[in-house]
Amino acid sequence: MGRTKVLSLPRGRHRYIDLSFTEDFGTGLPLGLHVFQARASSHMKKRAPVDPSVILFKGVGTWNAIAIAVAGMAPTLAMNLNPQEPAEHVGRVVPLVFALSTLVVLLVAWCFARLARDHPNAGSAYGFVAAILGPRAGLVAGWTLLGTYLCFVVVGLGAVGLFGADLLKRLDLWRNASSFGLTVAAALVAGPLSIIPARRAGLVLIILEGIAVVAMLLLACAVLLLVARGLGPQGDPPLRDLFIPTAGVGAASIALGLSFGLLSFAGFEQVATLGEEVRTSRFTIPRVLIGTVLGAGLVFTVVTAAQTLGFGTDPAGVASFTRSTSLLADLSARYFGGWSGDLFDALAICSALGGALASIVAASRILFALCRDLAPSSPMARISEASGTPRNAALCVTVAAIMGYGAMRLAFHASGSDAFFWASTLGVQALLVAYLLVVVSAAGVLIGPSGQGMRWMLLTPALAALAIAYTFWVNVYPPQPGAYRMIPWIVLVWCCAPVLATLLKPGLVTLVTSGVLAASSQNQTD
Repeated sequence: MGRTKVLSLPRGRHRYIDLSFTEDFGTGLPLGLHVFQARASSHMKKRAPVDPSVILFKGVGTWNAIAIAVAGMAPTLAMNLNPQEPAEHVGRVVPLVFALSTLVVLLVAWCFARLARDHPNAGSAYGFVAAILGPRAGLVAGWTLLGTYLCFVVVGLGAVGLFGADLLKRLDLWRNASSFGLTVAAALVAGPLSIIPARRAGLVLIILEGIAVVAMLLLACAVLLLVARGLGPQGDPPLRDLFIPTAGVGAASIALGLSFGLLSFAGFEQVATLGEEVRTSRFTIPRVLIGTVLGAGLVFTVVTAAQTLGFGTDPAGVASFTRSTSLLADLSARYFGGWSGDLFDALAICSALGGALASIVAASRILFALCRDLAPSSPMARISEASGTPRNAALCVTVAAIMGYGAMRLAFHASGSDAFFWASTLGVQALLVAYLLVVVSAAGVLIGPSGQGMRWMLLTPALAALAIAYTFWVNVYPPQPGAYRMIPWIVLVWCCAPVLATLLKPGLVTLVTSGVLAASSQNQTD
């Protein structure tokens, strides 16, 4: 059994006198939410106040936050698998697509950063959207983002199994290596790491992703140097070809390529779930969000430039590029021998494991935030006194991800690659819905009283919303064959589940307090 731990907000951070909600909380909450909270005072009186700086009391620093943001994208894995899709539409100008994608993702990152500054909370979009658009929309955003990160856990663990089995067979170390067994083994590694203090999990992620990213950049620089010396597939390095489309590539093709380029950044926003753990989170998290996108955009552009030049910008080179199933491994093997290709497959496995760990961390915070409001007596709403993390929620997320992976493999007879791509498609489409709700919420801030003098910045969420809507559209239309035809409907049902729940049980709406945005809450430890 857990014990209740009472925590108080210092007056200098949030001002309040009593539970009548007549005082200003200092969080920029719209008047409508104050009215809602007043109606819910009968529920609030049973809860003790919570301070964002101490609710998850094992605080983490800036480097840990950066590690979560970078690992959430799994950049080495992304550069192995993602550039091929834009190349099918834009040919040799993949670096241009990633440079432009960086600018578009910055618009989304700004929306997250603005809301993370005003409304830091463990639920990320749950708290952001609830504070601006209301509790029902907040539930949809939180539940949708939880589903997204669950899928990303499956993607990361599944990639470990998929790449691991292929590498072991290729090295003749385990000829009958099972991707299923390796995926379960990866979960047994990531699960315990997710329940240790967040600062230590961040250290693990820094090591996993840091080594992989540095190696990827060294490879890119080495290939660019070799190509510049005339050792590439074309004697004269056609650098201009990377940014000047061929005659057959128009604006529509570039836009379609952009929609796939955006997805390489998916997961950068996971750091927003550390809003109640990072020291000075109102300052740190917005800067980490923006800085991560800028850094990732630079890395992605440089790496794809090396990949494109390394394979060649002529039709034969582009065709070889798009056919590759592991770009970094194939590129390194081409220039430095097969051993280096195996090394980069191993680094992609590390990146996938890091991505899975970051997703478990993020999903557990959202599950904790949801349960803290909706089911405060639930084990999922408790913080481990030993680690300062939502241990029960993290274990639940890990088990749910393995069950989902197992269901795809056993019940639906999916192969390892099927499970990987099904989960990634589910996660991406759900993430776009959550992105759209966050972007609309950021627009709501600018329209409200706190946005006076900044209305001109409404262009930022407006352009972000257009990019998100277009990306979602090209992901669902035209309908894809087989299981992919059903995925948009599965996402729709998942996103609508909170709406149905609140219609069947209206009292759920009154329980939503947007995490630490309310003047009071409940925190239990075990």
